[in-house]
Amino acid sequence: MRHPTTTHWLATRTAGRPPGLRRALHLSAIGLALACSWPATARAGDPPPASPSVSYHVVSLDAGDLILDLGQDAHLAPGDVVEIWRPLRVKHPITGRVLEDRFRIGSLRLTQIGTHLSLARAEGNLTREPKAGDVIVVHVATPAPAVPEAAPAAAAGPAAPEPQAPPEKIPTDPEAAELTRIFDSLRGADPVTRIRAYEDYVRARPSGRYAPVLYEEAQALRRLLETERPAQAAPMQPGARQFAVPSNVMEQSPLSIGIELQGPATGAVLHVRNAGQVAYASQPMGPAGPGYFTTVVPAPQVESPRLEFFIEASSPDGRAEPVRGSAEQPISAGVEAVPRPAPPPHREATFSMLTDYADYNRLRGNDYAWQTEGWFSLRYGDIGVRAVRSGFGVFRGAGGTIDDLDVLGREPRRIGLTYGYLELELGASDFVSFIGRAVVGLRDEGTSGGGQGMIRLGNDKRTNLLLGGEFLGGVGLRGFTQLELNSFPRVPIVLRSEVTNQPAGLSDPTPTPVDDKRPADQTSSGAGEVGARGIVQVGYRVVPSLVVSLRGSYQGRTIHHAGPGVGAGVTYQW
Repeated sequence: MRHPTTTHWLATRTAGRPPGLRRALHLSAIGLALACSWPATARAGDPPPASPSVSYHVVSLDAGDLILDLGQDAHLAPGDVVEIWRPLRVKHPITGRVLEDRFRIGSLRLTQIGTHLSLARAEGNLTREPKAGDVIVVHVATPAPAVPEAAPAAAAGPAAPEPQAPPEKIPTDPEAAELTRIFDSLRGADPVTRIRAYEDYVRARPSGRYAPVLYEEAQALRRLLETERPAQAAPMQPGARQFAVPSNVMEQSPLSIGIELQGPATGAVLHVRNAGQVAYASQPMGPAGPGYFTTVVPAPQVESPRLEFFIEASSPDGRAEPVRGSAEQPISAGVEAVPRPAPPPHREATFSMLTDYADYNRLRGNDYAWQTEGWFSLRYGDIGVRAVRSGFGVFRGAGGTIDDLDVLGREPRRIGLTYGYLELELGASDFVSFIGRAVVGLRDEGTSGGGQGMIRLGNDKRTNLLLGGEFLGGVGLRGFTQLELNSFPRVPIVLRSEVTNQPAGLSDPTPTPVDDKRPADQTSSGAGEVGARGIVQVGYRVVPSLVVSLRGSYQGRTIHHAGPGVGAGVTYQW
């Protein structure tokens, strides 16, 4: 069977079209004509064909919904009911043959249909719990074959016989008969009507023999109509006609931003943030004339080193279109920092005094040291020059060799030094600092000098460890380790140990000064022995700036040449 209307219409409509399109459309028409002229295969007495069906699958389950691989191309609507079947594949225990079949476990009702997937829920009770891989069966209704209308009853009475036209041969294939009826109804129809009729046929019989040909015919007609349809002008989008990036922006000053828009813009929004921030602050831009919109960024939001922002315009349909910058690539405007008056830096000042008496020989008065120091310091910071200290001290004592004092019974040599010093502490980091001290002093015999070198581990405002050594001319050497515990804010504690040969650490050939009336040969002139000291100092913070301290010590040069010691101190900070 050949349909002259479709072929003639295609021939006339494709004239002058590209050769590829003409060939595709003519091939579709030829395939359609050949398919429709296929001989009928139904035989009298055969049972009616079963209703055709299409199979899909359950791909996942989500919160009570079944997700199906059934999309819009299935031509179903929400509310339609489909069947769910469970496929089974088992191996025969005797023959070893793999047997496959499927069984209906219930029905599903479609709730939503997307482009490629659909959501469905169980319709009634299911005989099995649904799972991914279950088969979805959609039955496609097949219309009954057209039944020829009954001829009108013969009029009463005899009538002259009329010549009868040979009866038209009616195809016995139901699909061919239905296709013939469709083509007859489309004589003289426009392309849109033909497209709808072909697609309706394909939706009703997706598995039919003629469905592929009709579907291709419908798509070819659609492409032909698209080429003839005049291109519609794209809707005009809002854009920026004039905009300048702000310059000379001053910190903590309100910033006015304006823009001139073109196109169908109904409003504008400014999104702004400071450099380093993640989120934008959005504020609407008000109209300031035809196409002009402005807003003011509040002064507290304008911070150095720069602002980042972008502007969106609102279209009449409610969409926001970026017109300058974007969230990913904002516009940057530099912000100049404004000098602000600041108070002069506070330098922490400290004044402290400490006196310490140490007896080395059982309180006999022949081997002792009494030292008093006072100093003033200014603290600058943790790194670099941490502190500068200036102080004075008075050292008085007596001593000699153990043999002279304990065995020969000689008089001790008197030691005296009055000195001043300058000390500098340099912080390499918050944890490590280095301290150096230069000492200049006076003795009975003339001037003298000395110095100290120390390293501090830890910050001086917190618990720290001090390691150092000292040399005083005419007095001797001293090495010490000092742990300052500041774990208790009101009770600072100092633990100190010393190894020293003071006060008579150096030999003196003239052990007695001019005003000393004792015989020189009865006075010890040798260098003092090395001894050790252990010191514990406990302070109490009377007020936040004032600390009063007491110390106790024990020192000796041998187990029999030793004695106690005491001391006190006061420190004031401001």
